[in-house]
Amino acid sequence: MNRKPLIGMMLGWKIPPDLPRACAVAAAYHGADFYYFRMSGIKENTIIGMKLENDEWVSGEFPYPDAIYDYTRRRGIALFAEAYRKLEGIPMGHTIKGRSMNKSKVYRIIQRNEQLSQSLIPYMTVKDSDSLMAFIERHEKVIFKTNGGYLGKNALTVELKNDVIELFDQQYLHRFSREDLPRLTEMLKAKKYFAQKMIHSVTPQGHPFHVRVHLSKNGQNRWTVAFHSIGLSLTPHVRVTNSESTYRGTSTWGDFLRNQFGEKEDGPLHLRIDDYALRMANYLEEASGGGFQEVALDLGLDDRKRIWLFEAGIGLPGTSYYQLQMALPAIAYTLYVLKKQRGEIE
Repeated sequence: MNRKPLIGMMLGWKIPPDLPRACAVAAAYHGADFYYFRMSGIKENTIIGMKLENDEWVSGEFPYPDAIYDYTRRRGIALFAEAYRKLEGIPMGHTIKGRSMNKSKVYRIIQRNEQLSQSLIPYMTVKDSDSLMAFIERHEKVIFKTNGGYLGKNALTVELKNDVIELFDQQYLHRFSREDLPRLTEMLKAKKYFAQKMIHSVTPQGHPFHVRVHLSKNGQNRWTVAFHSIGLSLTPHVRVTNSESTYRGTSTWGDFLRNQFGEKEDGPLHLRIDDYALRMANYLEEASGGGFQEVALDLGLDDRKRIWLFEAGIGLPGTSYYQLQMALPAIAYTLYVLKKQRGEIE
């Protein structure tokens, strides 16, 4: 009797148990065995990991897996080099260098596509106070993000009111005069911030929102929309919808479409968003050379239902609610790369 393929999920740090559990379920669904492990558990020939048995996680020492769902994604970074050395030759779906696809690099790639670049929000790298002031005056409401930041961490919002620059750090409001701008510019440059126009993506109730479209390669090596999730800021003065500083809410995709836009699932807006997302995932793979299996697009929709791209996350996308929807195609693609390596498929 043929042995089932063995899938390992590699973690670099502790994460909530929901996603590993969903991956175990997905592996069983796809006819594979599964365990997860921390990099610290990798030995020269075996791995200390955790396997789900009778709905309980059981620690054990396992053989190297046949394929790995890499949920660390730090290849090429010195701190993690030894782990990747030990596992060399085992197929993984994510093979690009860790943290190599930062925001500005992704934006530059998208700028080369005439159609998709129309969804890019005007932005600039913070270099000098004159160009920064011109950008703020042109757009009036601006958000500052760090190039490698995630989950809205360290995001700042700025609004120009008369000659006063109001900067909100998600907790406190700071006021600057025009004369203060050179000092503020140097602070932003030191932290590698860039500026982006603030998009008015707000529900009829006044809550800022974004739509997360999670795309994943599937078992046929095709991009698919795994799920849609909604992020709402329920704290009126915090406009960064994925910030830990706001009381965040969510909604099902169907309820959101119905209440926000008066549309149903698989209606015109739903289909337009999915078409955009799939074109974006395919383009990013083609233009960058690939090496990744998941893309998370955070989108805004203005009053005219125009799609704006807040961010395209290629590093380590996650979810608070849709773990199984994320795991099913992820494990299917991990099995695809295993079959590809074995020559079982072309």
